[in-house]
Amino acid sequence: MERFVVLDVETTGVSYKRGDRIIQLAFVVMEGAAVIERYMSYVNPGKPIPSFIQSLTNIDDEMVREAPNFSEIAPDLLKNLDGAFFVAHNVNFDLTFVNDELEACGYEPFSGPVLDTVELSRLLYPTADGFKLTQLSEEFDLAHTTPHRADSDAEATAMLLTDLLNKFESLPLITLQQIKKISLSFRSDVKPLLNHWISNKERTINHSEPDIDVYRGIALSNRRFQEGAVTREKREASFDQVRKVMINEEKMSGTMKDYEDRPGQVKMMNAIYEAFTTRQHGLIEAGTGTGKSLAYLLPAACYAIESGKPVVVATYTVQLQEQLLKKDVPVLNNIMPCPVNAALIKGRDHYISLQKFEAILAEDPYENPDRNLTKGQILVWLTETITGDVEELNLSSSGKRFWNEISAGREDEGSHAWYPYCFYHHARNKARKADLIITNHALILSDLQEDRGILPSYRQLIIDEGHHFEQAASNQLGSRLDYVSFSQLFNEAGSVDGGGILSNISRTLFDEEVSEVLKETELTVKEAKAEISELFLFLHGWAFKQKKKQNERGRITVTFDSESDSFSGIREAAARSVYICENTLKVLMKLAGMLESKKENEELSEKKNQSFKVIFQSLGKMIDRLYEAKDTLSELLLECEENTVYWMEAETRGPRQTVILEARPVDVSALLADDLFTRKDSVVLTSATLTVNNKFDYVMKNLGLDDFPVISMVIESPFIWKDQARLMIPNDVPLLNKVDERTYIETIVLHLYRLSQVTQGKMLVLFTSYDMLKKSHELLKDILDDDFMLVSQGINGGSRTKLTKSFQQFDKAIMLGTSSFWEGVDIPGEDLTLLVMARLPFTSPDEPIYKAKAEKLDERGKSSFMSLAIPQAVIRFKQGFGRLIRKKSDRGAVIVLDRRLNTTRYGKLFVKSLPDVEIVEGSIGELEEDLKKWL
Repeated sequence: MERFVVLDVETTGVSYKRGDRIIQLAFVVMEGAAVIERYMSYVNPGKPIPSFIQSLTNIDDEMVREAPNFSEIAPDLLKNLDGAFFVAHNVNFDLTFVNDELEACGYEPFSGPVLDTVELSRLLYPTADGFKLTQLSEEFDLAHTTPHRADSDAEATAMLLTDLLNKFESLPLITLQQIKKISLSFRSDVKPLLNHWISNKERTINHSEPDIDVYRGIALSNRRFQEGAVTREKREASFDQVRKVMINEEKMSGTMKDYEDRPGQVKMMNAIYEAFTTRQHGLIEAGTGTGKSLAYLLPAACYAIESGKPVVVATYTVQLQEQLLKKDVPVLNNIMPCPVNAALIKGRDHYISLQKFEAILAEDPYENPDRNLTKGQILVWLTETITGDVEELNLSSSGKRFWNEISAGREDEGSHAWYPYCFYHHARNKARKADLIITNHALILSDLQEDRGILPSYRQLIIDEGHHFEQAASNQLGSRLDYVSFSQLFNEAGSVDGGGILSNISRTLFDEEVSEVLKETELTVKEAKAEISELFLFLHGWAFKQKKKQNERGRITVTFDSESDSFSGIREAAARSVYICENTLKVLMKLAGMLESKKENEELSEKKNQSFKVIFQSLGKMIDRLYEAKDTLSELLLECEENTVYWMEAETRGPRQTVILEARPVDVSALLADDLFTRKDSVVLTSATLTVNNKFDYVMKNLGLDDFPVISMVIESPFIWKDQARLMIPNDVPLLNKVDERTYIETIVLHLYRLSQVTQGKMLVLFTSYDMLKKSHELLKDILDDDFMLVSQGINGGSRTKLTKSFQQFDKAIMLGTSSFWEGVDIPGEDLTLLVMARLPFTSPDEPIYKAKAEKLDERGKSSFMSLAIPQAVIRFKQGFGRLIRKKSDRGAVIVLDRRLNTTRYGKLFVKSLPDVEIVEGSIGELEEDLKKWL
């Protein structure tokens, strides 16, 4: 029976070499799944414990003063580790610290087998929300009473290990065998355990495993297409009948948990049904709490069943798509008189291509530990997934790059060996039979551009989160390219003697003829790599010469006109790069042609044939990607389209080639009018923020809806805003144009500090400039109490979701975000008490698309400030305000530290755009007192 010592240490910091020491050590000894011993001791570090560590661990200097030194507890630890696996959550940290301490005491470091429960959790629970011990404990209901204490952490890790070992044992035999092949590159010494489980499974007579199909050597969940049973029998669903159910409180209370009467919901349903039946487009602003998802799903379902034609529902965020399918559609089916078939469809690259994954499993030209772990995650996931959709997976950044190689593409269209098992084809077939097709804005737009659409034919469309649709169209119709796109391609090509495709070809199909072409290819790739590197260095230098202002992502942004004289040097460098890419493509095509003729003319062994297949697939994909990158580079730097703005973003830190090139249409209204609104019978856009000053003029003009019959409606929020929210405006904040930026930021930071003392955290602060955010972060972290967690976008790193989760984990937390946070962050009401807007959310005048639009308006004699800046800022202001109150029980306040709200005429437009809230003005001291009483 295997023996495991599951250990955790708390330390004064992260580096033994810089003087940090262990302050608490605990371990749990297990034989198999049975705990046979527990151990815990505080350890005297011989130095004071930093206040942050005291706050994190609740271990203070008093608790370790009389504790033993590490040398006194080392013999006990070593006795238990003898013949055992060393197990820890992030094993490198604990093992390194323990070994450094052991060596300092004159002992040999531990060199036995190790298991890392972070790595094994990634492998075996690839869909978990996160892999921190606290997250896994919550997800798997493990008792973990005091995180960041060694005894509690070791106990939780021991319970997690038991789960992990059980999960391994439950995997299909074929999956265990495949994981064993790649396990040598794992941090965890899992091979002896895998051998044990494999031999146990091989001894059982019956190899068939419930819930599993094995096809071409890969285990798949046999439940994967069960939810796809869609019926097309004649059904009836009269809209009048459904409407009567919706206004019957007794019936609705029996159908929906926590049912609330929402008069606006029925009003919205009627408007959408009318738009569909009269073939008109619609704009509906539905205030927070209207229940708009059901308000559009019900008329959409009735119309789809009555007409026998599908209705498409598009959202901007993945979260809302998932919510519609998993939460709202089941409620819809409880209300409807007959079953409604709903299907979620995404772009091809969301789905795994099993034929590509099979080929890479057989032979991987770029094998490394990260890729192998990702392969293992996907093998485990395939035994569980019923959709094959990457959104289910929690992949690392290198895992996401690997996914790009195995996601479905055009080559997965049509029949192939994996066709009966293809997730993408199943999703498309299901969508063809559905009444409601749920998708995203990007797919709607790319479907309009593609010759062979992914979506089945449809005439009715609902666009939720409609305030994002113009931006989604601009993104979809634009181009983007960065240095990494090229460098990854050239690195994948590799060299004959190094790694990558060229090395693989050389090893697999070596002869004189191939050798000559390989040398030529290696030389050309090397030249192309140098030329592209030179071009991006040139671009970076040029951007820095133009100006030094940073955008909200902390990058320098410069618009350019490729036909201007100042750009002539870059044009020449770009032309050389395009030419050498074309040259590289010719040589790669020559190599591909030679390989193909070799395959036709020679008898290859089965193993060589499999290797050839993978190499040829990799080479083909690389040629396609280089073609695309070369064409995009030419479009961005050598062509100049009307109605398009071109710009570059250069990183201020890191490699000097880190430049992103972008081009976007300035105005998408004509494109949307011609390609979408003219072609569809009825498109209804809805959102909580579509109007400015209670009018839809701004959104109609920008989307190209001016010349169409449109049903428009504003539905007020059912919340009692006067009781639930208040808007506070301090009158002692300096006016922006009266003081320098430094003084303004210092004032704001002081106010933020004072407000944090009132609210004790749970405060979101929104900035319009990354530069101001960064400077505020630096000042605030110096004056905030140690028990406050400061989470800042662009400084703490990670996605919006990751930052939000960090914010929610701490009782006293303040989050600083820029304008990309205004609309995207969603924090439940109890986790957010105060929203602070450092400035009114005007778009930076240097933002490329804004600047181009403003110039066009000014040329036509219109005020870009009133026609563009104000409407954009008002919509964003309403979005920010809407983050605060999500349900009837929420309470919160918004403080705007920008006196333009009450000192300018246009400030009234912001206030008028809000629901009926209490507005409080006064000095910051008066507002603090008011906030204390009110909260």
